[in-house]
Amino acid sequence: MLNRHFSIYLVAYILPAAVGFFAVTAYTRLLTPAEYGVYVVGISIAGILGAIFFAWIKLSVSRYQAMSAEVDFRGTAMAAFALTVAAMCAATPLVFLFRSDVSIELLLASMFVAIMSNAVDVGQEFERAKLRPYRFATISIVRSLASVGFGLLGIWLGWGGMGLLAAFGLGSLSGIILNLVGDRTKIARFQRSQFMQLARYGLPLTLAGLSVALYSTCDRLIVAWLLGKDAAGIFGVAADLPRQFMVMIASSVAAATVPLVFRSLSEKSADATRERLSESFELLLVVVAPVAVWLALAADQVAGTLVGIDFRAGVSALLPILVLARFFGIANQFYVQISFQLAERPFMLAAQSFLILVVSVALMFALVAGYGLYGAALATLATEAIGFVVAVVLMHRAHPVPFDFNRLAGVGVSAAAMAAAILIARSAVGGTALVSLIVVSVAGGLAYAAAAWLLNVANVRTLSLRFLRTFNRKALGV
Repeated sequence: MLNRHFSIYLVAYILPAAVGFFAVTAYTRLLTPAEYGVYVVGISIAGILGAIFFAWIKLSVSRYQAMSAEVDFRGTAMAAFALTVAAMCAATPLVFLFRSDVSIELLLASMFVAIMSNAVDVGQEFERAKLRPYRFATISIVRSLASVGFGLLGIWLGWGGMGLLAAFGLGSLSGIILNLVGDRTKIARFQRSQFMQLARYGLPLTLAGLSVALYSTCDRLIVAWLLGKDAAGIFGVAADLPRQFMVMIASSVAAATVPLVFRSLSEKSADATRERLSESFELLLVVVAPVAVWLALAADQVAGTLVGIDFRAGVSALLPILVLARFFGIANQFYVQISFQLAERPFMLAAQSFLILVVSVALMFALVAGYGLYGAALATLATEAIGFVVAVVLMHRAHPVPFDFNRLAGVGVSAAAMAAAILIARSAVGGTALVSLIVVSVAGGLAYAAAAWLLNVANVRTLSLRFLRTFNRKALGV
């Protein structure tokens, strides 16, 4: 089941990532860095609003709905979401008591994005928890295509960064509609006991979600404040590329594995839970490591081919550092932090997230002021590394997760083979155009695949031979 679900979720994340990658390529050619900076700031505000008001619902649903297929939390979650939207709208005027210079249009657009994107995300948590990967994939792909389509239309109409914000919200709205019309099962009514269960677990996680959202956006906001919107646009693109690829792929692993981990925990099977966790981490590194190596070592080719000319130099210089930072962040977010959820220790997750935020803000102000965009990238790397170490230390006080280094050694050797192939191909072909990118990518990908197959990483050789035997039997009519 794990491999089948993972393959579906991988498609559900890979295709939107590819569409998003195309979108970044198009947007950086059609917009100036300042216009793209407006979009970056708006998305950052939407992320903060989502963390403050909606993260508790998503995190609670992902845990409790996954533990039982018979119980339906949808009616309770919908009521909680409606109340939260009302609270957010009521609190919005307070912003102008503190900052009268805030753009009303930008704030309203960010609120629209926050509501729409979090509504579809909550719906997707139900699809994931109920082990319905096909519906999850369909909604994810439609949402991505609609967002890019609306985005290109907004740019064509001359709406700039504000048009991209509206497009993202409308794309999420299309996902909401598909979710509602495609599910014919009866939605259970609101239950006060369920609401209290979600609130007890989820509301403390609001602190964690807020810290994570502030951390993920404060770097761009600080860059925009200290260096201007042009710099924020360049840094935003450099930070978005690892997110589009690495985080999207990591999310596909989590979508397939985390519900199964919670299900095994609910069945009180410690050995099964530990095995699921080990499988999850190995699979996570298997799919993320090659992308990280590719982005870091082929940064010149990636930037030279896929982003606009005004962004290339900055993105190429920042990408290797931000890729390494994102790698630490993925190991923290998609594996170690599961420990706090398994142990139902939300305050521990909140404390760790708040510490990361404090470290990030301190390092960003110190390093951006002295070293510009390069300092921002270094601050991000240092923060993610510190956050990972802190999470590992705290994990031993919650629900310890395993690190099976025998399984992980094969991933490391395969990644090293890929790195060597990319370096050789890069020096042989030269240049940063499309042909160079293709040659470097193919060389690295083949080297990684060959090494992983020979070492049977994540049972890839076993599974592939089993598939070939099954295929041959069917072809021969046996």
